[in-house]
Parts: sequence; C-alpha cells; structure tokens
Amino acid sequence: MTLPTSELTPDNCAFLMIDHQVGLFQFLTSIEPLRLKNNILGHAKTAKAFDIPVIMGTSWPLGPNGPTMPELVEIFPDVEIIDRPFVNFWSDETSRKAVEATGRKKLVISGLATEVCAAFPAISALREGYEVYVVIDACADFNKEITEITTQRLAAAGAIVTTWVAVLAELCANTQVNGAHIGTLLAHHMPQYYAAMNNFLATAEHADEVAKVVGLTGIPPIQ
Repeated sequence: MTLPTSELTPDNCAFLMIDHQVGLFQFLTSIEPLRLKNNILGHAKTAKAFDIPVIMGTSWPLGPNGPTMPELVEIFPDVEIIDRPFVNFWSDETSRKAVEATGRKKLVISGLATEVCAAFPAISALREGYEVYVVIDACADFNKEITEITTQRLAAAGAIVTTWVAVLAELCANTQVNGAHIGTLLAHHMPQYYAAMNNFLATAEHADEVAKVVGLTGIPPIQ
C-alpha cells in the first residue's frame, strides 16, 4: 500500500460516491444492509460536515440498479447525479471532468460494488497521478471473498484502503475544534458509540464541560 504524501484535510480532497443505488443495495450482501446504510450515510455526512466537494454517479438507474439512495439525495440536494453509460466511472468524460474541476488530487472513493464501481475508477485515477483512498466499509459486494480479493488488488495498485471512521477522524484532526463532528456522526451511525455517548452525557460528572468543549448540547440523546 502506498504511503500518502500528506494527511487528508477538508481542503485537499474530494469524495466520489459512485453507484449507491437502491437496486444494488438490495443484493450486495457482503455487509449487513443496516450496517452498510449507516456506513454510507456516516461517510456522506462527513463530507457534508466539512464542506468537501462530492461527486455522485449512477449506472443504469432505469434498470435493475435503480436510483440513488434517497437519503443521499436528501443530504446533497444540490449535487447533480451523473448518469453514465460506461461501466468505469473514469471512462465517462462528464464524470472525469467533474473530478478535475474540483482541483483536488486526493480522491476518497466509495461505491457499489467494490470490485467494479469503486475499484475501476480508483485504479484509473492512480494511473493519472491521483492519491486514492477507498472507503471499504461504504462499499459492498456479492460476498466477502470478493471484497477481500478486491482489497488486495487495490492495495497492490497503490490505493489507501480505509474506513469511513478513519476518514472522519483524519479530517477532524483536533477534537477540541471538531469534536462535535466526531461525537454526532459516530453516535448517529455507530450504535455502540451512541449508547456509550448517551451514558456519558447522562452520568459523567464532567459531561457538561466536555459537551461544551466539543459543541454538543450535553443532553441525551446526543445532538
């Protein structure tokens, strides 16, 4: 796996969210559906929280792949979803130009399915000198074996294989500055963290102080 030249920051990356479509979501079962949904939405809201450019695309939306997840449309109402005829997102001129227009050289990619919709553009972008992060848990496949094989392929090609929480944490960098993003996004999309944070806000002697520092209300449920 390639060592990145620098850490991710809100100013140096763009998110490519490719083919998160309702039809694909139904039959790519390498991750339990509710967990996958939480991962995708947590990842999407990370981009929203830091005002990071997001490019969304679909393939064959009028066919079995279906339209983009409605939750993503709600999060990004102003982002035009690019419907393309090509299997590889990178082969589509409109999609590629949208990436180039951001001016960002670090691409954070997720897609359904990992083996095609995430891996193909990731490898294509690597060939053109981009640094590529593939958010493996905001992707899914027909089975776990495919994901494992694709992960190996991506790492061998030079992609940084990561997770949505790792991306969130790297972008946050400082909990005193961005603690609210960590607290709310993890609590809303990681059930274990939700339970732990609510318990903390309700019982810890210094909960109000910590909540104030990170920009939370201090009142459960976390908000």
